[in-house]
Amino acid sequence: MSVQPHPALARIARSDRQRRPWRSPLFAIGALLAALLIGAVVLGPALIGHDPAAARPAMRLQPPGAAAWLGADRYGRDVLARVLHGGRLTLLVSAAALGLVVVLGLGLGVLAGYLGGWVDRLVSGLIDLLLAFPSTVLALVVAGLFGAGLGNLLLALVSVWWVGFARIARSSVLAVKPTLVIEAARALGAPTRSILWGEIVPRALGPVLVLATLELGHLVLTIAGLSYLGLGAQPPSPEWGAMLADGRAFAGRAPHLLLAPAGAVLLTVLALNCLGEGLRDQLEPPAQPWSEQP
Repeated sequence: MSVQPHPALARIARSDRQRRPWRSPLFAIGALLAALLIGAVVLGPALIGHDPAAARPAMRLQPPGAAAWLGADRYGRDVLARVLHGGRLTLLVSAAALGLVVVLGLGLGVLAGYLGGWVDRLVSGLIDLLLAFPSTVLALVVAGLFGAGLGNLLLALVSVWWVGFARIARSSVLAVKPTLVIEAARALGAPTRSILWGEIVPRALGPVLVLATLELGHLVLTIAGLSYLGLGAQPPSPEWGAMLADGRAFAGRAPHLLLAPAGAVLLTVLALNCLGEGLRDQLEPPAQPWSEQP
């Protein structure tokens, strides 16, 4: 005679089986768009074969057509080639900035939450101070102080963008710190390094990764915006924000100069936001079964 599980336990098991990122429509849309974008910026330049810096005066401001699928800019440079090469530059800088802020924010947040004391007070005070100002405005100020260039832009983003990750990591550590697993590890004399890497960091990593996916789109948008203001990539480097700044004077005569890089930024941010929202939906704790109606 088989024993049937309690309905509440059955609902928990069914909910856990269904909570998979690939079953989320938002995650699927984001993953598809991200795969297409990455494939385009990685393989596209080799397939097109045009030099993004090659000027062709005869094609100056030419609209989209067979010779240039997305048209040409004021120097006759192929817009599609520049969008694809600019995607490499924008995504590379965004990924580098994200990796640095995740490492810095996760490290400071975990240390502050676990050690407590003056370390927690110092990190928390710095977090509260930086959170009083919009991160984009702070990045703009720091980038203006350091000067134009992608290296300085990367430094400016890292110096202000780690705050949200540190706050999330600290909150996760404070929630895990009083659990029986951590108390038992301490009682058995486990070293602090083993507790941090074996128990604390894995539990704080999930929320941080979800935030990272969401913030990557924000970083792409911020990098494009700062480059549009002249604080990022400098000519003749193709970059989406710099392309928008270069084509704004010809918006009436050649709107493709604005539509191409703006569309690339829009699709990238949309894909990353869908990925982040899908992951967040999957990692949220399920509803308590005893609150459900039978």
